[in-house]
Amino acid sequence: MENKHSLKFNRPKDSRLFESDKEIRFDLPCETEFDNLSYIGVVLHETWHVPNHHHEHFELCYVECGEGWFTIDGSFYKVSQGDLFITKPGESHQGAAAGDLPFRLYYLGFNLELMRSLEAEYYKIGFNRVEKDEKGLVKSIFDNILEELRMKIPLNDTMVQGLFIQLLVSIVRIYNASSQVGNQESKKLTSNMIDILNYLHADFRADLTIEDLANKFHISRSHLAREFKQHLGVPIGEYIRSLCLDKAKHLLRETGESVSSIAERLHFTSIHTFSIFFKRHCGKSPLEFRKQNSSR
Repeated sequence: MENKHSLKFNRPKDSRLFESDKEIRFDLPCETEFDNLSYIGVVLHETWHVPNHHHEHFELCYVECGEGWFTIDGSFYKVSQGDLFITKPGESHQGAAAGDLPFRLYYLGFNLELMRSLEAEYYKIGFNRVEKDEKGLVKSIFDNILEELRMKIPLNDTMVQGLFIQLLVSIVRIYNASSQVGNQESKKLTSNMIDILNYLHADFRADLTIEDLANKFHISRSHLAREFKQHLGVPIGEYIRSLCLDKAKHLLRETGESVSSIAERLHFTSIHTFSIFFKRHCGKSPLEFRKQNSSR
């Protein structure tokens, strides 16, 4: 695919914590006997989006709540609450939240160079990359690892490594248990579709039309509408409206920007047009929504 870039991880000498109201991330390792765990984090962001990239390690994502999508080398996967998603070293992938539900994603980067038997098991994972954590085991282990990293008590690095190995084995068992079922069907995305998704999430405009997109990417309107519905399961117009509403909710809840400023940022023709749109799809005015949901 085009515009690939590598996110090669430069391993720090000591663990480092990055924290905000929307994300917490530990870059590792701690001072451990073997440094397989590179980073672990949680992101809570309704408009979360990661553009196409690849890296030199395995990565696990777990959706605690909400809905979204990922691609691997153009193959498209939907994810929702309780889903696991694995990428392998060198695979180009991207992802985003979708819909208007709260979104919370756990993620973890790791290499298995010193754990060859497990490495072989992970490379055996096939094309069906999305699996359910039916018993909630993966989330539980994730939470325990994060708690140990926060506590900074004696032997917590040893405990983290033990939990990490438990997590790795549990994931392999989940994938192996359903490997013959193949319950997650993927679809191959065209390069145009990938570019369109990146474009929509990177620079969203409420005044964007299907005709604008079709012209920009040199395809017919009918072909674009058909392909988008086939791959994402929703009409492209509905997807654009959903993006607009998600972005508006995020700005109203998480920033102090005025309603008129938000309307202008989202490229509505006027604050009146924005207010009508918001109330039609949310059931309340932007100011009512802000009063009831503001985190500031």
